[in-house]
Amino acid sequence: MGIMVISIHSVRRVFFPKGWILGLLMLAELFLSCADLDAQRSPFDPAWTSEASQILEELDFFTDRSIYMCEELIRFRALVSVSGPTGAGPWSTVLYVELVSVDGKRMAWGKYPIRKGVSSGEIRIPADLLTGHYYLRCYTRWMRNRGPEAFTYLPLRIINPHRSELYRVNSTETDRDLLPVHSGSERKLEFKKHTSSFERGDSVALDLLLSGGQLPDSISGCFTVVPLSLAPSVSHYSEQNPEENFRVDFLPDRYGPSLSGSVKYPDRGSEGLPPALIHFTLMGDAAGYFMCRSDSKGKFTVGLPFRSGKLEIFVQPEGPDNEAVEVRIDQDFDPRQIHFLLPPFTLTDQERKQAIIMARNVQLSGIYGQADTLLNHTSDDRASLFYGTPTRSVDLDQYVLLPTLREVFLNFVPGVTPITRKKRTSLLIESENPSLSLYESLVMVDQVPVLDVERFMSLPPAKIKQIDVIEDVYVKGELRFGGVINMQSMDGDMAGVDLPDNSFFIDYLGMQPAVQQSLSPATLDDQIPDIRNTLLWMPNYTLRNGLANGISFIAPDYPGEYVILFRGLSDKGEPVVAETTFKVR
Repeated sequence: MGIMVISIHSVRRVFFPKGWILGLLMLAELFLSCADLDAQRSPFDPAWTSEASQILEELDFFTDRSIYMCEELIRFRALVSVSGPTGAGPWSTVLYVELVSVDGKRMAWGKYPIRKGVSSGEIRIPADLLTGHYYLRCYTRWMRNRGPEAFTYLPLRIINPHRSELYRVNSTETDRDLLPVHSGSERKLEFKKHTSSFERGDSVALDLLLSGGQLPDSISGCFTVVPLSLAPSVSHYSEQNPEENFRVDFLPDRYGPSLSGSVKYPDRGSEGLPPALIHFTLMGDAAGYFMCRSDSKGKFTVGLPFRSGKLEIFVQPEGPDNEAVEVRIDQDFDPRQIHFLLPPFTLTDQERKQAIIMARNVQLSGIYGQADTLLNHTSDDRASLFYGTPTRSVDLDQYVLLPTLREVFLNFVPGVTPITRKKRTSLLIESENPSLSLYESLVMVDQVPVLDVERFMSLPPAKIKQIDVIEDVYVKGELRFGGVINMQSMDGDMAGVDLPDNSFFIDYLGMQPAVQQSLSPATLDDQIPDIRNTLLWMPNYTLRNGLANGISFIAPDYPGEYVILFRGLSDKGEPVVAETTFKVR
């Protein structure tokens, strides 16, 4: 027998088919590496559509509550299951989460890492939202190929205590009524027998003990403790489009977030396009350099690192033989909207009483609450050079100023020689490695590639502070360079060089930074009010068979009935739920 009960929407688990046909194996192989789409048949080719449609991702989504106040954090946990010939390794590693209105308008959004099929995080509700019905919309890039109907939608009610208006829809679009998704079977556990009522400030400790026959060795899930009237939604909404609507427009984020788009040659059609090289440079302290080639249809996808916050990326296309080429970047979040039926916004008497308490707590949290604390702030977000430690670094402040950069290289940078062949200037790096001479060097300024070295050599050396040299073959995807030469400008402005034609900057939203917020104090202080609307939220909790799996928290300041919920997935993919209630006198 187990211990505890919970009945919430459960998790669908999909298993890999036993047999993989040859075409699907080839497809999976294509998706493993998208840096060189032109080197083999493009995964965007419609010929792959039938096979690709057999790769199906589904999401189950849990939140800590179902009713929120403006400015609060919505805490969530997502379970991602995939079926089909995905090959080795993960299929999607990034979850896209949006808070949308009933008419599909995006109110808040963020990206969150998926690790071993699980993602958890927080998204803050804007302060100016009107009271009404909203949805958390969740999906991966691969799910975008099936359309927004295949995304997961979790209904929420949000209250703005400072404004009396309700959110109203002014749209002529046809409203949708997606059906709730319920899992078939689920295992229900029970909590160990416990006291049914507590006093304010009591320490509450409960156990969920896994024991007995045919129970899984471990169960991964989430705990939430909230007022009973705020219990999370029991189902989410979604529907699968007919397979004929499936089209591969987006590759999965297999190894981190990615950026996709297409190139256009002004003097060519849309088919049989030569590959263009697209350079991407992360600007600022979180510097980095990436590149990819477009395929015969002009499409491309490039992987990016797990960086957080708002980033600036410089995009620079390079056509064959200096042919003009334009770049179009896909929108990071899906722009397609679904218009839901707008039900009347109502609250029960108990929900109304609880809403008054919640509004008070949100107001007091600005005075007594703890600030969110960033977690896992690693060196990835610090200033760095993408190529690591250079073989040689020349500080030009230590030398006499020369009139031209050509003379600087000839006199101050040993082993680097400017050469001109067929009216094209390049920088040749001398090295004991004979393979270095097989490839052209990668010349950069502030980690941005210089496509016209001759024009750059005309810049005054006074604008260059330092020159770094990598005397080894540098590999980026399928591309190889005969070393790297990066010139760091005095002011970090690329030495004032004119930007190449069709290059541009874009703002890019990185991953949502991890935060930690204390939800349950060790004790209640009579001088400080209890401002918790969620008493306990544990998004990543693993129950172990044969062990006591306990949780503890402090009983709230307000009398009433509360619910403890556990929702999870066994190691065999079986939905497991548990629920119990208690009262505070």
